[in-house]
Amino acid sequence: MADILRITTPLVNRTQSMEPKGDMSLNGQFDLQQIAKVVKTNPQTELLGQNNGMVEREETSALLMNMLKDPAVANATLKNIFALQEMIKLLPVHNRTFTEEIEQLFQQLMIDPERIAGELQRQEFDSSSFKGELFDFLRAELEARPGQSDLQSATLNFLRSLTLTISKNEILGSVSNDLQFIAGSIAPSKALSAAFAQLAAEFRMQDAPDNFTDLKAQALALFGRLEDNLLFSPKLEKVVSMALYNLSRFNDNPHYLRESTAMLLSQLHGDDKREALMRMLHSFLENGPERPEGSEERTSVMDVLAKILESQLRDEDLVLVNSEKMEKIIHSLLSSPCNFTPLLHYVVPVQYQDTQAFAEIWINPQGREDDRRRRASGEEAVHMLLVFDISGIGHMELELYVQDKMVDFALLCPPAYVAAYQTMEADLRRSIRSTEYQFGEIRFDKLERPRSLMDVFRSLPYKRTGVDVRI
Repeated sequence: MADILRITTPLVNRTQSMEPKGDMSLNGQFDLQQIAKVVKTNPQTELLGQNNGMVEREETSALLMNMLKDPAVANATLKNIFALQEMIKLLPVHNRTFTEEIEQLFQQLMIDPERIAGELQRQEFDSSSFKGELFDFLRAELEARPGQSDLQSATLNFLRSLTLTISKNEILGSVSNDLQFIAGSIAPSKALSAAFAQLAAEFRMQDAPDNFTDLKAQALALFGRLEDNLLFSPKLEKVVSMALYNLSRFNDNPHYLRESTAMLLSQLHGDDKREALMRMLHSFLENGPERPEGSEERTSVMDVLAKILESQLRDEDLVLVNSEKMEKIIHSLLSSPCNFTPLLHYVVPVQYQDTQAFAEIWINPQGREDDRRRRASGEEAVHMLLVFDISGIGHMELELYVQDKMVDFALLCPPAYVAAYQTMEADLRRSIRSTEYQFGEIRFDKLERPRSLMDVFRSLPYKRTGVDVRI
């Protein structure tokens, strides 16, 4: 094998002068015309990070995916709460009045079958603040004059000012809660903790809206002291960010609503419409949103559930729900629906004789998005998923697709009940003959596994991963 040539001297002329290595520092101006192409896009977790400030990055995907994979999150939560009902009498509670209050709350949480429609109306009403004749009037004006950008801008500005006006107390209450949480978290620092607790109480006082400027200055000063404290942590930093956001939402301009209303009035045609708008606005500010008929007769399921959670906070000795389960309950209520699940959501626990049924309903008003076969028809559709958990029967899922008065019906149930339900098809078709609706496809099948929301509402993954923009 030939020997390898070894070069030990540089291959240059001995008489040639060697130039020193130049300065590698960037002294010249960067030329924007010489940008290198992007080799790799940013990971989606980084893109979503700015919108998930209150959730740790590694927990964000798991939290949202678990919510979408389990369409009965609140359903299962309620069922677990009712499992505690039989344990209440065994708890060593010395306050008998308090124990009776808890038992009454459990009884109020279940509703009779004849009250289901009213409960759905109450939950639907609470899903949005823009309910009543005032907002129906604005919708009618926008629909009658499409493409009027001045009217649209005036309406949006009016709604924003109205929302800020009626939510002043809620904003101040949120800031007070943030300050109170910080005070409890830095309890070892007694002086600073007492200052936060005192300021939290001042934000709840009657004259807090009038003294907002001074209270805001005090809060900003305390936040500065908190950042220099040894107890300051990333979790408290997020709470401070929430408090700063709530402070920025508060509107301290007393003329904002008047100015936005005057701008909207200038866009309306006719004195009759202007007078009607002012009448409805005064009624809304004095009486609040118009509740559906009979809604005051009974407390909503959500209100009762909130009272159960509040009861535990009022009595530390009574452990109805442990802290981990309570956190799951709150996550379930706050995340259904949200921007990641843009669906109407209802929770209905029903008591029929000796049978308890826990139902959870998900509705997509733009149901045509979920079925590619029917998109070409151009007709609007409503897509519904009803998840039932019935004592003694088990888990069932009912899917309805309603388009042009035609209802497609699919019931998935435990295998033992499929044959029994299949014999009911003729009765079902006959039961709605007196209405304007009729059944199309009716299907009964066994439920092999609980389906996720993404399995039923096929448009959800697209809504979660991008923005629907047409160029």
